[in-house]
Amino acid sequence: MEKKSSSERSRHPSRRPKQSFRDEMAPKPVHPRALRFHGLFGEKLVRQHFIVDDRWTPDSLCRQFSGMADLLARFAIFKRHEIKANRLRAIQESKRLKSQCRDGGAKLRNIISADNTVAVRNLLIAYKDMQRLYQKMPIHLVADSINQRTFVLRKERDRLEYRLSQLKVDYRRKLKHRAVLENHIKYQNEFELAEDVKSREFIKRVENSQVRLKAIKAINIAYMKMVQVLSNDAIYYDPILRSLSDDMEDQATFINHIIYLGTPAIARYKELNLEYQQLEEKSRRNIHDYQSKLGLLKTSSRNTLEQFKSKRTVRKLDEVVIQHHYVRETHGMLLLKNVIKVIEKVIRDLKFGTLCAQASEIYPRMRSGIERNHKLLEVAELQEIGRYNLEDRKTYALVLKCLLANNLGSEEIERLEKIKQLRTELAAEEKIEQDTLRYMKDRGDVFIMFRWSLWHLYEVLTHVDCNSRIIRQKYPNSYLNLPLLKFELLNMHSQPPDLFPVDIEEIMSVLKRKMFKLTKAYKSEMESFIPLSVEKYHSDYMETCDAAKYSSEDQEQSAIPNDVLLNEKTLYDIPSRKQIKVLSAKVIDQAIKISNT
Repeated sequence: MEKKSSSERSRHPSRRPKQSFRDEMAPKPVHPRALRFHGLFGEKLVRQHFIVDDRWTPDSLCRQFSGMADLLARFAIFKRHEIKANRLRAIQESKRLKSQCRDGGAKLRNIISADNTVAVRNLLIAYKDMQRLYQKMPIHLVADSINQRTFVLRKERDRLEYRLSQLKVDYRRKLKHRAVLENHIKYQNEFELAEDVKSREFIKRVENSQVRLKAIKAINIAYMKMVQVLSNDAIYYDPILRSLSDDMEDQATFINHIIYLGTPAIARYKELNLEYQQLEEKSRRNIHDYQSKLGLLKTSSRNTLEQFKSKRTVRKLDEVVIQHHYVRETHGMLLLKNVIKVIEKVIRDLKFGTLCAQASEIYPRMRSGIERNHKLLEVAELQEIGRYNLEDRKTYALVLKCLLANNLGSEEIERLEKIKQLRTELAAEEKIEQDTLRYMKDRGDVFIMFRWSLWHLYEVLTHVDCNSRIIRQKYPNSYLNLPLLKFELLNMHSQPPDLFPVDIEEIMSVLKRKMFKLTKAYKSEMESFIPLSVEKYHSDYMETCDAAKYSSEDQEQSAIPNDVLLNEKTLYDIPSRKQIKVLSAKVIDQAIKISNT
């Protein structure tokens, strides 16, 4: 035994105690409840306590009452727990109330010990006797004392007010009755009052209502008895409802437990499914590889067999191989077949040999050429198929494009129509613009000649119906407006012309006006005086030219630096520009001499 125990210890050298790796978040497992503890399915008395069956045996009654006793015992346990909880709640409430009493006593002591004479005097400022009475009493006790003192008076006042209201009601009722009696005395012999009819009808209704009221009271009493019976039977329904609620909780817990247990299984199933798919993909690839290898082996074996057949030694003519035991050919016939094969081979070699001197190279070239031709035919067929496929795809693409382009909604159609309309309007405007530019380009030279001719006429008719202009010199600043610098006092016989107007309508209106006045001024009698007028105009013009020449010479002579002329008094009060320069140079020389001395 010791050996066995030692061997067991050596077999399990370090046995650890069992540890529970229970998940704290996992729901608790659900255990089914015994039927005898169920409120609805276990207690027959609850389901049949209103049923009386004479066929019941004493044994069934004993079982029923024993179950009821068990139920009452469980209810007593529940009541004990409830009483204990209520006692704990009452203890907590008493503690809270005691703390409030302590706090209230402290506040009351503070109120009693405080001096509130001034506050009481301010509150009872109109009652001197009450001030002396309550000067040492707290304010809240003052109100209580006043209420106690005036309690009897207030009660009596309330009683009298209530009595007054009753007397007023009685007085009004008696006054109404008196008025009714007076009306009866006055109008009874003449007609029956409608009020009497209504009063009798109302009295009848009141009697009927009293009957209904009695019936309603009886019904209410019956219902009250039913409610009392149901309240007495509530002791049976309470365990049933509690058991049903517990069943619902057990079902919810059971569902959560099933979900908790099934979640790892679902995750494991997903992992196994993924692993199965991977293995299936791997096996499929392996099978494909094996098939490709077998195909390569078959092709290689076929090639080796053909090479072996091609390299096989040629039998002799007299060699005959009889493959089957029962054949109709004789030995001679088989020999003739061999000879025919040899002759056919020779003829085939001769056909190839007649094409070239080197007969050994003809057959490989032709064989390679045939193979190349086959490959070219295959390539051509593939290209043709690809071209047909491309044409079909192009056709499909065009069809789909047309479908997509024409498969439009109402909004898209309106937008496209709007775009077309805008494009047409833009094209029309561009056409108008191009026509306008072309028109202006074609008639630009005409417009220029027309404008030039108008300006020429305007220049010719400048002095017709034109007032004499007074030209005033404009200086750049106010310092040049001095009397000594008024150069416009010199003789001036030319002036710059005015700027031509740009507006053609204005030019046309001016020319029209001037031509009208010019034609009005010339008459038929003036035709004989035209040569004389021309000569007179020429002579006047020459005189003005001579006067301008003489005036310029006089100005040059007066500008000569002569001391005599400078010392003498000039004919003009205003010196010329050259005279001013000479005077300024003289002043500068004198200043230099003075500074040198």
